[in-house]
Amino acid sequence: MIYRNKEQLIRSCIHKTDVVLDVGFWGQGITHEEENWPHTILKKNAQEVYGIDVDLRNSFLNDPHYIQSSAEDFYFPVKFDVIFAGDLIEHLSNPGLFLESCRRNLKEDGRLVLTTPNTFNLFNITEKITKNEPTVNSDHTCYFNSKTLRTLLRKNNFLLKEVNYIYSLEIDFKESLKKKILNILYSLLSHVTDKFIETLVIVAVVSDDKK
Repeated sequence: MIYRNKEQLIRSCIHKTDVVLDVGFWGQGITHEEENWPHTILKKNAQEVYGIDVDLRNSFLNDPHYIQSSAEDFYFPVKFDVIFAGDLIEHLSNPGLFLESCRRNLKEDGRLVLTTPNTFNLFNITEKITKNEPTVNSDHTCYFNSKTLRTLLRKNNFLLKEVNYIYSLEIDFKESLKKKILNILYSLLSHVTDKFIETLVIVAVVSDDKK
């Protein structure tokens, strides 16, 4: 499935009865004042929402639903139905430690929902042909695709349940000509295959297999 944006993803995977932890919620490339801030959307669609980030405003620090801490080592006194981490795992130094923290803070039947750039998206492939390396966020530490994420999850006692994608068909007229052309190609390719879409969506559950 191809979601048009994170709001559509959240409305699809979050239930009104869910208690949710949003890991790395303060970033997301937009400010907390904007209506499409994922954390605000989560709060509208879940029963209760908690948050963790290394960078928090004082107003959040005074709320027991929030803690200022690394995503690689955290603990809450409650267990969660869903842990949501939007565009976070590619920033981490030790993603295995992050998954370990997620596992101990999830309910037995809880769900982990991740989004991360797709290594083999069309933009990256095009830039690898035209440049030495694709353009990348200076804070990213690694690339992922569905195969490497499946392996990483399995090694940390998670079972990958779903692989989906996020891609917006909206054209930003301020974008470069190359990006506009890529958007047209994305749109055409999306009717045939989703493997070149920009953002991966991963849903995983805690595995009983401890091997």
